[in-house]
Parts: sequence; C-alpha cells; structure tokens
Amino acid sequence: MTRRTSAAPRGALTGILLAGSILAGSAASAEGPLEGRSIRILGIGDPVFQVMQKIHGQMEEMGGGSIQLDVRPFDVLHQQVLLNAQNDVSNYDIIAVDLPQFGEYMPYLTDFGPMIEASGYDGSDFHEVAWTGAQFGGRQLGIPLQPHPEILAYRKDVFEEYGLEPPTTHEALLHAAQVISEKSDDMSGVCWNAARGTALGQTFITVMGDFGAAPIDMEKQGDDFEMGDIKPENMHPTIDTEAGKATADYLLAMEEVSPPGILNMAWDERVRVYANGGCAMTYIWAGRSAIFEQDDQSPAKGNTAYLPHPSGPGAPPRSTLGGWYLAIPANIDPERKELAWEAIQWLSSPEMIELYTQHGNCVSPRRSVSQLENVQAACPVIPAVDRMAEAGELAGWQRPPVPEIQKIVDVLGAEMHQMLSGDKSAEDALESSQRLLDREMRKAGYY
Repeated sequence: MTRRTSAAPRGALTGILLAGSILAGSAASAEGPLEGRSIRILGIGDPVFQVMQKIHGQMEEMGGGSIQLDVRPFDVLHQQVLLNAQNDVSNYDIIAVDLPQFGEYMPYLTDFGPMIEASGYDGSDFHEVAWTGAQFGGRQLGIPLQPHPEILAYRKDVFEEYGLEPPTTHEALLHAAQVISEKSDDMSGVCWNAARGTALGQTFITVMGDFGAAPIDMEKQGDDFEMGDIKPENMHPTIDTEAGKATADYLLAMEEVSPPGILNMAWDERVRVYANGGCAMTYIWAGRSAIFEQDDQSPAKGNTAYLPHPSGPGAPPRSTLGGWYLAIPANIDPERKELAWEAIQWLSSPEMIELYTQHGNCVSPRRSVSQLENVQAACPVIPAVDRMAEAGELAGWQRPPVPEIQKIVDVLGAEMHQMLSGDKSAEDALESSQRLLDREMRKAGYY
C-alpha cells in the first residue's frame, strides 16, 4: 500500500468543457501554478467536469496557464484511452479513469508512488475506500476526484403521506412503489437504469450485489469479496445462479412499477424524472443529486432522504462505489510528467473539491471537505454518503476491476434488455449470458 505523507498540493488546471470536443483555454497570467504552460486532459462529461465548464474563467486565472480538454461520452472515452495507450507518446497528460476500469488500464498507467514519496503528498484526508480503490499490486494508480456510490434517493414527504417505511430492502421498495403507483395519478414508484447497453448491464451486476453475490467467482471476505488478488480461477461467471435468477426477478418486478419508457431510461434521465416528481424513488449516483438539491423549482429539493442500495433477503446493505479518478498515462512524455502531477494535486485539493460542490458536483472524497457546513448545505447527500462509508456500506466488488468488466456489462445489457422487453424468458437470458461470458473468459485464457 502506498504511504500517505503530508505536503501542500501544488499545480493548477484550467479548462472549458463541451462534450465530444477539444477546447483550449486562453493563456492567463503566468503567475499561477501552471506558469503559462498548457495541460492536456482526456475527460468525461460527468458533474465534476461540467462544473469546470462553469468556472473556467476562474480556474484559468488561478492556474495561470491553459488547458486542452477532450471530453468524451463513457464508451467513447473507454475506446480513446485504449487507443492512446498504443501511441509511442501519449496525446494526453492526464486521463479520467472510472474505478472498475483500473484492472483493464493497469498496464497503461503511471504509478504515483514515487511522486507521492518525493513530494510528501498527503493522501490521508481522502476517505479510505476512495484512496485504496486505486491501489493494485502496491501501486497507487489514481488520485480520487469524483468517486461516489450508486445509492437510493426517495421522497420523504411522499412516504409520509402514504405511511410508508424507508425502503431498506427489495421487498419494502417494491411494496412502496406499488402503493405509490396505484394511489398517485402522476407519480410512478421507482426510476432506474433500464436502457439497453452499459446502463442496464451495470444495473444487473449492482443489484446482484444486493443479494451478496459478485458477477464472477471471487473469493469471499466476510460479507464482501477479495478484490486485491483476483486469480484466473476466480474469473468464472456466476450469472446463471440463484442470485442471478433473484436479480432478474427483481428487475422484472421493478419494471411493473416504473414510469412509461423505462426501457429507454438511463443515467441523468432517471434523476430528472425524479426531480420533476415523476417517480418517488430513484437509483442514483450520489453526485447527481445536485440536479434536484440545487434546483429551487424541484419538489424533491429538501424532501429527499438517501439510503444505500436496498438489499435482498439475508444480505447486508451495500452500494457500489464508482466514479472518476485522475491518472497519468504510462506513455506520457517524461518531460511533462511533473506538470501533470502538479496539476492533479491542485485539481484534487480540498479548496478545489469544496469549490466543485458549490457549483453542482455533490461529491467529496475528502473528509475535511465533507465536514464543512456550506458543503453539507449545498449537498445534503455528502454527509449521508459519509455515514454509509463509516458503516462499511460501500464496496467496489459489484463491478470488479478486471479487464473483462466492460464485456460483462455489455453482454448483460443486451441479454437482460431482451428479457425486460419480453423477447426472452429470464431463464434463457441468464443461460445466454452465462454461456457468452464463459466463452469470453475461455478465449482470454483464464481457464
């Protein structure tokens, strides 16, 4: 495990963001930490980068330099990282990495360990689950920027109106959703990611985690699973199992109490429907709560409570941790590595994390920032997530960091959509998923 010592963060970042484009900020005063230099980042259109768009001018003044930021959708970003890794010299100084992608990207990333040691960088302020999430084989491969869990948000006022209990279990969620769907003329029970592809594929494996099961045959470690040493024999898929069947049945039951068009719903759309009063509950990546918590017109503002993923019978509550880290490509120009490291330190500093929360990124991977009154006022979800972290209710094994994680998600996202659409039975969808993934693992040479 990488040692975490102390030093003041240095470096800076400036930028302007538009999805699918590359933009360069104009050079600002050279007195900032960038000292008139430019930094090149490959990013994702998630809240933290959207916030940078809003405060581009302010960041440029602070940084004293310019930035070229290439913002891509999730699947395109994944492809671009892999293509960039094949270059002799990286086109980027910094790349955004989703937590479960570290297993696939490991050969293409720089170990921060020597830079942390040389600079005395202090990582102890980061939540342990966020900091260690990027550690593999004794190497620190990323610095937390926007790591956050997928949790459940629900309308306290609606639950009180109908005399419903907080939905801590699948049974309670389905009961509440049924009551609300039947009694309300314009509100459905629950919103979730049911769109074909990555959205639904991730839903399946995170809900499977609610039953205490992982998508591959990982080794148990108490109520959780060992992620630090996944062996070839652990790569057997576990989809066509009792837990997989329970997951499929739960998704089919949720479909019955969901808004019209649920099979096309994904990501922010589910949150916007919730924000506008279209559903009483939504599964949500915690940082997205700013969509309604910072909207004075939303009936959900101030009326929302947060829980970890409701659990299946006999399983402890667990929400999957995901979200974005900053990493340096292994093939970076050596003369630019120090600049990239300084920019990452500045970008992930407490001052910048606090600033992001004030402009719509309701994520704080740092304990010190989570405790600030203004942060908690702007983002009520942050203290709720902190409580989950302290209670051990956050984990990453639901989306294990293995090279085949996206293949697992892709197969499930297609097969389970056929099930929900009525084109396949649950049994056939589970059997097909198991067979296709087993083929992938054999092709990869795991067994």
